[in-house]
Amino acid sequence: MSNNNNKSRAAVSLQESWASNISDYILLRRQQTYLAYNVTDAKANFDSKPIDQREQNSLFTALFVMLANHLEEGHTVLTVEVAEHELSLQGQINGELVTLYAWQQQLLEMLATPILALIDTQVDTHQEDDSTADPSLFGLLDTIFGQQAQLWAQLVLTNHEKEILIKRFDTVAALYQLVKNTNLNSFIQSIHEHALFVEVNSDVNNNENKNSLSKNNKPIIYQITNNKNTIKPKVSLTFWLHRAWQAEFNLAQRINNILDQKIKPLEISIPKNLNEQQVMAINVANNNAFSMITGGPGTGKTYTVAQLVIALQQAAESGADKHEDIRFSTDSASLAIAAPTGKAAQRMQESLQAALDAANVELQLQEAKTIHRLLGIGRTGRPRYDANNPLGEDIIIVDEASMLGVELANYLVSAVKPGARLILLGDANQLAAVDAGAVLADLCRIPLLQPIHAELTESRRFSAESGIGKLAYQINQADADTQAIWQLLKQDVALSFQYVNALQAEITIGNKIQNSLSNNKIISNLTLNYQKYINKIKLLIENPIEKSVPKAVKNTTASLMQTFNQFRILSAGHNGEWGDRYINKHLTQWHLAELKLPLGQNTWFHGRPVMVLQNNYELGLFNGDIGFCLQTGDERSRLEVFFENKAQGIAVNLLNEEVIATAYAMTIHKSQGSEFDHVAITFDNSHARLLSKELIYTAVTRAKKQVSIYSTRHAFEKAIQTPTERHTGLALQF
Repeated sequence: MSNNNNKSRAAVSLQESWASNISDYILLRRQQTYLAYNVTDAKANFDSKPIDQREQNSLFTALFVMLANHLEEGHTVLTVEVAEHELSLQGQINGELVTLYAWQQQLLEMLATPILALIDTQVDTHQEDDSTADPSLFGLLDTIFGQQAQLWAQLVLTNHEKEILIKRFDTVAALYQLVKNTNLNSFIQSIHEHALFVEVNSDVNNNENKNSLSKNNKPIIYQITNNKNTIKPKVSLTFWLHRAWQAEFNLAQRINNILDQKIKPLEISIPKNLNEQQVMAINVANNNAFSMITGGPGTGKTYTVAQLVIALQQAAESGADKHEDIRFSTDSASLAIAAPTGKAAQRMQESLQAALDAANVELQLQEAKTIHRLLGIGRTGRPRYDANNPLGEDIIIVDEASMLGVELANYLVSAVKPGARLILLGDANQLAAVDAGAVLADLCRIPLLQPIHAELTESRRFSAESGIGKLAYQINQADADTQAIWQLLKQDVALSFQYVNALQAEITIGNKIQNSLSNNKIISNLTLNYQKYINKIKLLIENPIEKSVPKAVKNTTASLMQTFNQFRILSAGHNGEWGDRYINKHLTQWHLAELKLPLGQNTWFHGRPVMVLQNNYELGLFNGDIGFCLQTGDERSRLEVFFENKAQGIAVNLLNEEVIATAYAMTIHKSQGSEFDHVAITFDNSHARLLSKELIYTAVTRAKKQVSIYSTRHAFEKAIQTPTERHTGLALQF
């Protein structure tokens, strides 16, 4: 029952209430203003013709709530598609024979999802249903409309959750009454006539009219597209919340403005060891103010852009020799390196510096930054640098661009000064951003931007015989061949799969078949991979870190990091027996036992590896940073956390436990931008909602030498067969 309760809590989360509350507030203010104007000025009427006010309010609330929920799930738009001669379905709802078309079912199902999820987990709905309709919608709608009183009595909810759910039910009922006896044209007419909706101008070249949308107070923006170039002509109705539309519109406009900038190509001496794709990527980045270089791990993205940096440095030296007032220099105002997370930024700097050192170029790069830090985004959430106060750098290189959400991408491109280059690097097949949007993947698919997109496919990290490379390739296929993947997991020594369900008859490790192990035994075996790290931590009890010597601090931290990064557990989610929280708790107990430390008395202990979950600008810590809690003297209570490339530790009492997590295991999302020698990937059926092929691909490509997967057969096959689909409207802005 606990699992069902968890599902119900997820279905009736607080996120369900904020959108409803805001829509209520907007409608209330609209009504107050309407009445005020009607009393004082009969001519100032918001509605051109009398429309049922309750229908208008219900329509707005329903779409506003659906759009807000979509935004929480990473989508920026809600799209309803209707094909000509679309088939309808009939079913009984509350004693009435009802006909619903696909677009009506889609809207009702999206809005009713929290209620349907609760019914599925808590209420027995198995009953005779002679209709040919899909019972997941018709049958359950019949249940919530016909047996409302009994339904609320059966659900295990708090008063607040019940209040939210009843409010959602009322919205579903109102939308059902609105759409059940109407056609698409009538529905569109209701949208047209609504005072809180506004249509995007159909003339995409008329940016003046589209820009005027920025100044209005319409919360929902929509666009109607007639697609007659398909076998079955379709009408698409796309909705945005105003803020999401504004971010996508501004992003597209800024990119077009950057593309129009004329820049002077640098003189680049292209190394002979580059392949044809890399040469093309260099030329694309060198000749355009905005460019994208994408590719899987080890395809040479960083090495490729290093050639631009070398050319930048050579241009500076050449200009200095001639005493010319040149555009480029090697100071901090010439080049910016950034990434969405601190860890990814640090890795980018290390890789780029290594490429420069390999080319015997004496250039010390400036510190790489998170995009938030680069733009000066602080507590207010607003950037210090923007179109009116642009960044000073002449080349801005952003790594792990697949992690860019639409709002952050908009802030970034807005801050690029005229004549500067913006280069996005990333793997479009990795996980999309945590925030709404899938910017890199969207931009790579837009026909207008193909000339400034270079894709690298030849991996230097994974040879043609590499098991990790083969597995990543197979997972990445549009239709993943599960049999080929299972065969690969069995045969390749760098890969292993182990069933985590104790009922399974066997486990597969490399090409060997062994007896099944209990889940606790499997986790205990995983601890062995951290033994080298524990051994180093033990030595630091006898010889504590020399905190008074900055170089010694950096060397000790770097040595610990190198050992710690040899292995990492990556989980699909936080919860469950195979989530990072449970695994970290287990490994913490093992750690304390190994060091003979008191069990469970303090969250901070010598050797605890931690990860920062939130930016802390005062302490100079950023989301994704990894550190080690270490004793700094004879007393065990004197603990500080030491982070890579920092010369001083931070006292544990300065770190909020709410934004710090033990880092033996981390989520796959948090691992983006990192690399480890050996990766163990853990998930099971309880993570079904989180699973996708992008998630597994991202996890697999974090490994350099070995991948071990711990899962059920069902969960693994579901993951590799489920592509992530982000509904966005960015392409409509070009």
